[in-house]
Amino acid sequence: MTTRQRALALLLLASINAFGFIDRVMIALVAEKIKAEFFLSDTQIGLLGGTAFAVVHALASIPIARLAENFSRARVTVGFLMLASTSTALAGAAGSFLHLLLCRIGMAAGNAATEAPPHSIISDMYPPEKRASAISIFMLGVPTAALFGSFAGGQIAESFGWRNTFVVFGAGGALIAALGFFLLKEPERSHETEGDAERLGTLQIFKAIASRRTLVMMTFGVAAVSLGSFGVNTFLPAFFTREFGFNAGEAGLAFGLISGVASLVGTLLGGYVSEWMAARWDQRWLLGFPALGALVGTPLFIIGVLAQSAVAAVPLMLVGSVFFYTSMGPAIATLHGFLGPHSRATGSAIFLLVVYMIGQGVGPPLIGIVSDAASSSAYGSGNFSLECAGAAAQVTGSACAAASAAGLQFAIVAFAAFFVLAALLLFGAAQSGRREEAIARA
Repeated sequence: MTTRQRALALLLLASINAFGFIDRVMIALVAEKIKAEFFLSDTQIGLLGGTAFAVVHALASIPIARLAENFSRARVTVGFLMLASTSTALAGAAGSFLHLLLCRIGMAAGNAATEAPPHSIISDMYPPEKRASAISIFMLGVPTAALFGSFAGGQIAESFGWRNTFVVFGAGGALIAALGFFLLKEPERSHETEGDAERLGTLQIFKAIASRRTLVMMTFGVAAVSLGSFGVNTFLPAFFTREFGFNAGEAGLAFGLISGVASLVGTLLGGYVSEWMAARWDQRWLLGFPALGALVGTPLFIIGVLAQSAVAAVPLMLVGSVFFYTSMGPAIATLHGFLGPHSRATGSAIFLLVVYMIGQGVGPPLIGIVSDAASSSAYGSGNFSLECAGAAAQVTGSACAAASAAGLQFAIVAFAAFFVLAALLLFGAAQSGRREEAIARA
């Protein structure tokens, strides 16, 4: 591929990743409006935003990755994006919790092709020493979507209703899928790994990953980051609404600034700084830098959540969050360094299956459960779930609103513990990688 073709491919893949991210967080942008219309609890919002999406995503990811190993990865990617975008648009016509759940299933199935096959495409477009930075550029689709998509989604929901948010983003994703069908080229698969002629099956690839302590600890480290991030992000707009009285547009803007700017800066830092540190000093810094970042970011984020004003909360949470987004590029680069060209899509799918099943599958409903329990405790002797159902918990100045805000704040602070766990696991993976290299040379 020429330099121009690689640049266009990377731009299209980043755009596909952007709409894949929007599908994941769409519920967060309109959670308070959906909760009021359908009388849902935080636990049900967590199920819509997390578990329903993550389970189907996980079940679909490996079969889709196997398709990508044997057929055109570009066609597989854009075809499933079209499925996800259609399901997103249909969610705008949902008439009940069940209808939304079914649409989320369609979104998740299509979304399963927006990461693993692109990872494989990128690894065949760039040499090993450039993969962490190239994958980080691909990952910039996430902060772009978080920043502009969250703001636009919140404004659409506030001005035209939450249903039109789904319709607009569904149409946008369909447009990108159509462009990808005509413009995204399939690169030639590289042959840098010995034994690549013998293609590995899914179980063999899983065993290859599971046999490496480095990859196991790295996978669970990134999963811990994902658990904290997905849990917090699902309720971050709701946090600003409950704690500071923001409307949907203002909450979407705050959410976009924090998740968008933080993931933009963090993704670039993770790709380029860890790559530079590994080349200059020690290969362990490829995972060591994201581990250090998680330790630095956690206290800053907690201080922001506990701040008494939005003016203090937003910048502190933003700076803290920067360090939570440094791990994905280095992790994928590390993983692909152990796998051949015909195994990378499946390897990424297995990696992402674990990361998203733990992160998105467990995170949102778990933080919802913690929030509901803490809100009930803060409410006192009354029946919080009965007396504060639906819009009752959104009446400014009411006991229900105060309890709901306090419960969610407690849940978000508690979830910061998962970022500390992530740091410990990533440090362990970095050290283990050094030992495995020494054994391999012996």
